[in-house]
Amino acid sequence: MERFLLVLSVFLTINLFGQNNSEFISQNVPGSISPGEHFSITVTFKNTGTTTWTSSNYYRLGTQNPQDNTIWMGTNRVALPNDVAPGQMVTFNINLTAPSEYGIYALQWRMVQDGVEWFGQQSEVVYFVIRKPYSDSLMVEGYHFSVSDHIVSTSFFCWYGPGEWQLNGPWIPVNGRGSWDGSVEYWKRMIKQVMAANIDVLYVELIPVMEDSRVNFFSALMSLREEGWNVPKVCPFLDPEITYTLLGYHADCSTEEGKDELIGHYIRFYKQYYAANTDKYADDYIYTQNDHPVLNIWHIQLHIDNYDQLTRADVTNRLSAEFGAEHPIFNNDIKMINNAYSPCFSFCDERIYQFEMQEYKIDKDWNGINSSLLKAGYWDQNVRDPGYILYRDGGSHYKTSWDAVNDDATIDRVYIESFNEYDEGSGIYAAKTDTIYRISSNTETDTWSSSNDPWEYIKTTAAGAAKFNDFDNLNAKIIWNNIPQKMVAGESFNATVVVQNAGDESWTNAKDIKFGQHDDDQESFGVRRFLIDDSQDEIPVYGGIFRGRAKTFNVEVTAPVTPGTYETNWGMLQEGVTWFGETLTCNIEVTSATAISDDEFERLFKVYPNPVTVSDMIHIRGVFNVNDRVDIYTLAGEKVYEKMFNSHETEININAATNGLKEGIYLINFISGEASYTKKIIVRN
Repeated sequence: MERFLLVLSVFLTINLFGQNNSEFISQNVPGSISPGEHFSITVTFKNTGTTTWTSSNYYRLGTQNPQDNTIWMGTNRVALPNDVAPGQMVTFNINLTAPSEYGIYALQWRMVQDGVEWFGQQSEVVYFVIRKPYSDSLMVEGYHFSVSDHIVSTSFFCWYGPGEWQLNGPWIPVNGRGSWDGSVEYWKRMIKQVMAANIDVLYVELIPVMEDSRVNFFSALMSLREEGWNVPKVCPFLDPEITYTLLGYHADCSTEEGKDELIGHYIRFYKQYYAANTDKYADDYIYTQNDHPVLNIWHIQLHIDNYDQLTRADVTNRLSAEFGAEHPIFNNDIKMINNAYSPCFSFCDERIYQFEMQEYKIDKDWNGINSSLLKAGYWDQNVRDPGYILYRDGGSHYKTSWDAVNDDATIDRVYIESFNEYDEGSGIYAAKTDTIYRISSNTETDTWSSSNDPWEYIKTTAAGAAKFNDFDNLNAKIIWNNIPQKMVAGESFNATVVVQNAGDESWTNAKDIKFGQHDDDQESFGVRRFLIDDSQDEIPVYGGIFRGRAKTFNVEVTAPVTPGTYETNWGMLQEGVTWFGETLTCNIEVTSATAISDDEFERLFKVYPNPVTVSDMIHIRGVFNVNDRVDIYTLAGEKVYEKMFNSHETEININAATNGLKEGIYLINFISGEASYTKKIIVRN
């Protein structure tokens, strides 16, 4: 009761005589953290109210996002280090412990007077992706673009949640708009669609809302990269109109503080990217040209005052100060992309028509780079009534635009206006072909695909990009294998080889794409060919193993019976047409079965399943030569099975019931010359 009266007294005093307010000034946090890691941060706020902050009046720093969470330290409050008068600043030194479970966690703070109110600005939210320890064996170096390369890009929006932001597009995704929930798994599916379209670069919309969804997108990139995928590059695409409308003020490039604020949006983007992508190859998936980071911006004249006072050095120096020590690409000058129609920065390197013209195709030549905008269609009937329509007509205009690009040798860049813009109906994602969603009185009609194909525009993009870009049609990169360097004569080994598609042509069994041992090798180490299963690896969904995707082959390698050292060569081929991509060369030493060690016995002599039921077959694998023997004994020493080999074999199968094996424990003894090895097996009913 006394505490209640005290809090009530404080509340009445504040409302009668003072006002609480605060301004977030700065914070210092690590770029990434490990599960369970102990770390320290500093957070600085300024008292912009009219009351003095004191501990006795219950002023504290509290956790946000979600409010009052105890994720980081087991408590949700940080005490004041001292009293803070109006106009003064206070820095909190905070010791935290990272969560130990995998997930994406927000770190954010706000001032609070407990029992009275939360007040003032929140600190800038920082997202940390806590990952389980992982092996980087499948992480691969990305390719690097030069200014002279033919590059295909598209705008990419991250503002999707299950019921947030764009909800009313006319073209419904194949799994429904509700499936666009902003989760990591959703973004993995969307990235796969982008990759199936042979798109190189994503201009990721940069606005200060739904940043948790964007962090999920970055985490999805990392998740695919951990599987050996070569994902598209990312480039921040700042939208000043939406950004500064939401923030309630204009950017101003006439002051250093204003430049800090503007470029801070790009810095926040890269911080979030690196929080999720923590490996040594992370820089390779930032969009660069000749190792210069590329930035994009839309309509600089909207809500950016004195934009003509921003220089390339202003941007480069700030990015270098933030990232240059750990990520040297940011020590190089940036390159800037601007709109083609509106004003541009004085240091603009490329200009493209971005969301400013209703054309199926329009080109802009700037600074010696000719960029071609392609738009599949546009229909904002659910945003404006009756709205504007640029007809898709089943995809015919989009195909025509791609044909025009590939007939024009002067085109250097292709920019697809949107991959997943929804409300205005310009995206090229996989969509339902039998439904047009209308909430207005509009009675117009249009056709997504003339062949009722949800993947109409993805397939058209993939085919057009394959003709336009500088990648080989068929190419492959071998990123991991465990083909043994030493084997025993006659031994069989189940190896794994992971191959990444590095060409524009997707792989399927129907196209006779295979992995194999080269035909001109001296000796065959097995069947030589290993096939793609067209019912696996999401091939029924995406149509094949597309560029950048990793494919795992299970390769049974069988050593010849003659000892020696053999050079073997492995790679991808289109049967009857050509071998392509990297060749994996493995020198395999084949030794005599009589010369194997105890360790090799352990590796070669396999019994499975174990335990086994009396109705099952017992499988025994090994390298069995003439006069070798396998015996089975009870624990009492009674022999219940014997096999003497009169030829070379690699596996025998024993019917437990037929050979009188009942429930119990048995010893399986393998004898080869003077060597022997014993394994135990359990038989159950």
